[in-house]
Amino acid sequence: MTFSVKTKIYNTDDSLDIFEKLDYKKVFFITDPFVVESRMIEKITQRLKKESTYKIFDEIKPDPTIELVNSGIEKLLQEDCDLVVAVGGGSAIDASKAIVYKAYEKTGDKKTFIAIPTTAGTGSEVTNFSIVTIGEKKEVLIDDLLLPDIAVLVPSFTKSVPNFITADTGMDVLTHAIESLVSKNADRFSKILSKEAIKLVFENLPIVYEDGLRMKSRKNMIEASTIAGIAFTNAGLGINHSVAHILGGVFHISHGRLNAILLPYIMKYNIEKSESARYELRNIATELGLHDEYDFIKKIEELNRKFNIPKNLRGLNKIDEREYFEKIDYMAEVAYNDRCTATNPGLVTIINLKNIFRDIF
Repeated sequence: MTFSVKTKIYNTDDSLDIFEKLDYKKVFFITDPFVVESRMIEKITQRLKKESTYKIFDEIKPDPTIELVNSGIEKLLQEDCDLVVAVGGGSAIDASKAIVYKAYEKTGDKKTFIAIPTTAGTGSEVTNFSIVTIGEKKEVLIDDLLLPDIAVLVPSFTKSVPNFITADTGMDVLTHAIESLVSKNADRFSKILSKEAIKLVFENLPIVYEDGLRMKSRKNMIEASTIAGIAFTNAGLGINHSVAHILGGVFHISHGRLNAILLPYIMKYNIEKSESARYELRNIATELGLHDEYDFIKKIEELNRKFNIPKNLRGLNKIDEREYFEKIDYMAEVAYNDRCTATNPGLVTIINLKNIFRDIF
């Protein structure tokens, strides 16, 4: 058994003070247009050392493609920088990881890398995962070299997020926590973190959905995201993510929303297929004051209804039914070979996955 937390986490009221303490001359920011247009980026650039300079690459879009990553690598290599800072949601941080990682492969020069999340969702600031879209598929990169050196948590940066994104990203946190809890590779250390993240989401996500200015709950949610990220970096995930990855690649739907829709179905599947998953879900349900693992699933379905997340894919009104069913064989095969499938607690076959794709529509 191994367990590690390699990223140094700054989680205080003055977390951005880190930029006054580090040794650097030029900073390369990787972010999305909103972070620049909203002037959020200025809250960071104003904290840089006076003698330093910076360059901003703000071309990040949702579901970053390999072409976007290659463009970022080219821009990074053009700059003589010694510090890379990712600012944004999961897409920005995932793309930044891939850019830094692949630039290192080309040059052998590993830049100091800081991640600053602006959503409470992916936990990407502390994970060794990166998701890059290649055609219709999402490639899952897993390597400790993808881990940011430093994560800077600033709860106020999540205030501008609309409530539907707060819900989608928050349900992504919950999915990370539940999948890492029941993962084949979960251990005592990761389970403690998974359970804490689940409790924090249940207590705080409904609050920030209703009132985004409740900063204590905002802080709790960004901490839950990071905690769940540490848990699944060590324990792995499962087929909830395997299925969401290919669905997102083919139909371009929010990853967090897909995870939320899938979660009750995948939990039921694993309860039926895995005694250990049933045991863990029953235990955490009891800790939450619920009756059993099925009551836990009902509670998640209630959260989805509260957040206007449909109970199936048809309810999204974004997927052509004929195209969907024509692609089930293809999607099931891709999901089966996804790197997250290996740690799913319940035995999975391609036939099982085809049935899941039919059920969730």
